[in-house]
Amino acid sequence: MTKVNTIGFQVVASPDTNDHEVRIFVDDQDFIAKYWPNMMGMDPDHLLSYHELSARTEPHGATIIRCGCGEVGCGSTEVRISIEGERVIWDSWQGVPGKPPAETLVFDRNQYRQAVKDAIEDHSWETPDRTAARILRSIVDHSALKANSLTYQWASGRFRDATLTISLRGPEGCHQILVHVAWNEQSPEEIAQQAAHLLRTDPNQWSDVAWYGKNCNPPFTGAAWHKK
Repeated sequence: MTKVNTIGFQVVASPDTNDHEVRIFVDDQDFIAKYWPNMMGMDPDHLLSYHELSARTEPHGATIIRCGCGEVGCGSTEVRISIEGERVIWDSWQGVPGKPPAETLVFDRNQYRQAVKDAIEDHSWETPDRTAARILRSIVDHSALKANSLTYQWASGRFRDATLTISLRGPEGCHQILVHVAWNEQSPEEIAQQAAHLLRTDPNQWSDVAWYGKNCNPPFTGAAWHKK
């Protein structure tokens, strides 16, 4: 008889990388520590979504582990997630050599769904900047940005003190544009609303913007726009 495993997720702070990581527990054991002790879990923003974790009709890969330095590009491990009847399957490990489980991991579909749902909906671990970023991500006006050839990427309060920093992908050749919004005594909800409003306005009027890209020539003439 095929063994049926259980799965759970826990978000913990990672001071060394100035972010958080998602620890994965299989049969109540820390799965990453067991097989990849020098690696760490993915940041919640990159893993905790139904798109990444849900089992679908077509198997898909999900990166669930990254290098202990915090950089996915430095090393990572991907698993294939698929569904077979009432079972969710994790197998076909790809990436950094280690000691991945020899056996296929098999989860009860309902238990797996509930574990993913609980992890995605649990915000108790969030710091204020994480809460602000989550709210902004849900209310940002993508159409307004698209009209200016901009695409929303992420927001963080860890880039600069007393500031919510928003990362945008810019026109061709501009791989990153950082928009800084001063964060004083606003609540996470208030700063998210303020940032969302700003992103709907004329980029030429933004007050603190840095852009990156060797061949980047953003079509904005505002005095606050400067190249890094």
